[in-house]
Amino acid sequence: MKYIIFLLVTFASFVCSANPALESAVKPTDAVATAQERLASQVVDELILAYNNRDIEAFLSLYAEDVEFYMYPQTLMFIGKKKLIERYGLMFKKTKCLKSTSLKRITHGNIVIDLESSQVCFKDKNTIDKYSEFVTSYQIDGGKIRKVVFFR
Repeated sequence: MKYIIFLLVTFASFVCSANPALESAVKPTDAVATAQERLASQVVDELILAYNNRDIEAFLSLYAEDVEFYMYPQTLMFIGKKKLIERYGLMFKKTKCLKSTSLKRITHGNIVIDLESSQVCFKDKNTIDKYSEFVTSYQIDGGKIRKVVFFR
């Protein structure tokens, strides 16, 4: 019996020491962002700020001329800034308030994936008429958003 207990204790200590997830020296993921990831995240932060301010010029300046918008998985919504202006320019003019917030973010290389909340006021800037949450993926190339994918 002592032999079995000894084997169990030895085996348990080996498993615990062999598993880095159980070691106190291992910290939770404290990944260091690369320069590319910091730039990509900064572009999306600036986009959210321009959106919230309903600043169409600042908003447009963050997109590539041939930006592509998709609905997941690969349904093309539109291509280019002209279509972007048609869609968002009108919305910026018609709404009384827009507020987008990044609730959670994953950044990997030049890709930013945000879980975002959106609040829209149509009639009164103090009354939220529409609230939604969705996931958006942004591909950033050369400091410009080249591709957007909405997951709804």
